[in-house]
Amino acid sequence: MRLITYTPGSRPIVDRHRRMMVLIAGKPRDEDGWAAVENGVVDAIEQGSRGVSFSEKQRIHKRGRFPAPAVGVSHGGGELAPGNRALSAGVKTFMHGLLHNHCFIRLAGWVGRTFETHNAPMYHAYSSTLTSLTSALPHLRRNYSNNPFACMTVNCGGRAICEPHGDFANKPDGWCAVSPFGPFDHTKGGHIVLWDLKLVIELPPGSTIYLPSALIIHSNIRIRAGERRYSVTHYSAGGLFRWVYNGGRTDEEFWSQASDEEKEQWEVDRERRWSDGLKYFPVV
Repeated sequence: MRLITYTPGSRPIVDRHRRMMVLIAGKPRDEDGWAAVENGVVDAIEQGSRGVSFSEKQRIHKRGRFPAPAVGVSHGGGELAPGNRALSAGVKTFMHGLLHNHCFIRLAGWVGRTFETHNAPMYHAYSSTLTSLTSALPHLRRNYSNNPFACMTVNCGGRAICEPHGDFANKPDGWCAVSPFGPFDHTKGGHIVLWDLKLVIELPPGSTIYLPSALIIHSNIRIRAGERRYSVTHYSAGGLFRWVYNGGRTDEEFWSQASDEEKEQWEVDRERRWSDGLKYFPVV
């Protein structure tokens, strides 16, 4: 394993073809102003989650044993169409409160801006897909107007340390954005581990990293006793992109309704999907 220490500013991690597979985006330059955002995010999570009854599925999952509620638009698991994530009344109040929180809105804007700045083609693919979804299905609720991701998960509990896992439902040739928060020393713990790349990355509170979470197994190093760590993840399910590509249909619906020409083109596109997907990782 190789340690990557944190330095201010953005830092790409490239493959042998110089494709940017991972981006350490860091923090905004207005350190003092951003510190208020960091504190505000922590306060909103801690105060808003107090007394909330999370479901067993939200508390115990492949990432670990801590509450991890999600809000936004998703598609998969046998669903016939994209829909808003179902939430109990208490969790819905908590998550919708975060969506309207000033610090969370600033975080969403920072994630959206850095995404577009460093990877405009991928950003516009996410943005146009979400726009197509909300236009076709007006009942879908977009989390933020300044962010192209369809869904947001908030890892709560104060010990949000993920076990090794892959987010296989996310878009495989795309990024998710991970932003840790809380009072912890990022040089002593909380690192993000990219197992397939054999990298251990320092990631301080308030910073953001973009990675293809469906392709790379990732986890965190534990923090020290007395410290607290939360994280906010923005992402989009791969099923959303397939539904839009299929003209507002699942794969099964497409194959039962498509013409022979459409089916032929679908197979051609499927064969080149991997090579086309690599184009979303810019050469730097």
